[in-house]
Amino acid sequence: MSSFSSRRNPVILAGAGVAILLAALPAAAQSLSANPSTFGAMTCQQLWYTEQEVLAEGRVCLRSERAKRAFRRAPRCISPDEDILPKKARDYLARLRMVGRDKNCREF
Repeated sequence: MSSFSSRRNPVILAGAGVAILLAALPAAAQSLSANPSTFGAMTCQQLWYTEQEVLAEGRVCLRSERAKRAFRRAPRCISPDEDILPKKARDYLARLRMVGRDKNCREF
């Protein structure tokens, strides 16, 4: 039996730690599906769906039953707090919601 087999490989342990960390945190690189310059051309339904999609991908717990049904296959949520999202995603949502309010969408 070699001395390598009796000791733990630090590279494997570090890789496992990174995998666990990545699984526990929301994706830092959100796939922000719609270009913000197109928000004005979107319907209220499209704005709502895009908002919920960003939240679901960021592993924010969705509140409405409608959203939970629409994204039932999304990764398991880890927090109801949007502060877990990267700043880029929070800024994206703020702009999207502003457009929704300007269009008088009831969801916003």
